[in-house]
Amino acid sequence: MKLRTKITLLTTSLLIVILLCVDVAVYLLFIRTATQNEVEQLHDKWEPIAEKTGVEAVQNAKVDLSSYLTEDMMIRIFDAQSRLIHEYRNGANYSLSDITFDPNIYSTLANIDDRKILIVHLPMMSGSERIGTFEISEKWDTLDTNMEILVSILTFSTIGAIIACIFGGILISRTIVKPIASSIQTMQEIESSLLFKKIPVRGNSNAELYKMTETFNRMIDRLEESFVRQQQFVSDASHELNTTVTIVQGYASMLRRWGNQDKEIQNEAVNSIFEETKRMRIMTQQLLDLASFQHGVPLKFEKFDLAECCSEVISNLKQLYPRDIKLYNPQRKLNLYADRTKIKQLLLILGDNALKYSSETVEFHISSEEGNAVIYVKDYGIGIPADEVHHVFERFYRVDSSRHRKTGGTGLGLPIAKSIAQEHQGSISIVSTEGAGTEVKVEIPMDLIERSAK
Repeated sequence: MKLRTKITLLTTSLLIVILLCVDVAVYLLFIRTATQNEVEQLHDKWEPIAEKTGVEAVQNAKVDLSSYLTEDMMIRIFDAQSRLIHEYRNGANYSLSDITFDPNIYSTLANIDDRKILIVHLPMMSGSERIGTFEISEKWDTLDTNMEILVSILTFSTIGAIIACIFGGILISRTIVKPIASSIQTMQEIESSLLFKKIPVRGNSNAELYKMTETFNRMIDRLEESFVRQQQFVSDASHELNTTVTIVQGYASMLRRWGNQDKEIQNEAVNSIFEETKRMRIMTQQLLDLASFQHGVPLKFEKFDLAECCSEVISNLKQLYPRDIKLYNPQRKLNLYADRTKIKQLLLILGDNALKYSSETVEFHISSEEGNAVIYVKDYGIGIPADEVHHVFERFYRVDSSRHRKTGGTGLGLPIAKSIAQEHQGSISIVSTEGAGTEVKVEIPMDLIERSAK
């Protein structure tokens, strides 16, 4: 069933139930009000008569009350023991024998032979003593007539209201569903054309449909951005792999033609092929690392000394770069709950970048601040232009693309470092001055396991 049909049926059904409840309430209220008014009229008319003639009537005096009777009316007089003493009729062809007399009941609306009979009891008093009861009853044919008129009015008005409810429900459902239908159409266009489109935003900013449209548009922005990045990623990865394969193929062809004749060419080709395949292996491993982050491979938490881990990283880097690398650690020992392998990979990436793009000392600073382990990796190299700093965490992005093959960079190191920091609920940031150097700051929660447990 369509949403529009559901809304129409729901609103119409709800309004019909409300109308029927109102009709029943009006019907019952009318009967009650009409009965009270009629009882009050009988009471006001007969109370003076009962006070005037009641004592004499109870004492079996011949009191003629016929002159007071209107058509289809009957008066009965009972003594204090509820015995019938007198009965007066004026065309009242009905019997009250089936109705138990109870002087304590003030009024009754009885249904005798499909006729409405209104009965009112008036006490007859002698001082403070009740000596009898005056019972007045009359046929109330006007009630049936009035009720028929009322039922007809309620029926026609309810039918009219139901018709109006149906059309109103259709109008309301169209108004509600229209933006949703527009969203569906836009989604179908996106699905068929692979073009990202937005839904025009209309209405009050506090309305639910407005918020839904805004949320959809924000989602489209993110999907489009993700799609563009994915395309760029595939393009860059294909370009990098194709470049490496082309170089390897070129040197392999050179080996086939002149490798056996010229030892120098043979060595050059073999060394180049080795370097390119090594670079391809590093890049594919980094791509696999990024894929593992996206698939949410669980971290292997353990407690370790961050200072010791940094010392290992520095030792590894010194084997590759015969350079001065310093570690500043005022606390000497800094325990951290994290994935040691991942943290070590992060430090290697940052240290490797610092050494590649500088020629002076590289510094590692570790400390703790507000429950976080803080790592600074600082170099005094070429730096990064201010307008390119925010791009360095993008995949395959390199500040100087002409130098990446010389330095061996793939543009995947910093994205991997950022993913590692985020996996540990941490953060990474860069401050750089072109020509003066770069400082990378990493913050990792020291109580990460305890936070996860909570």
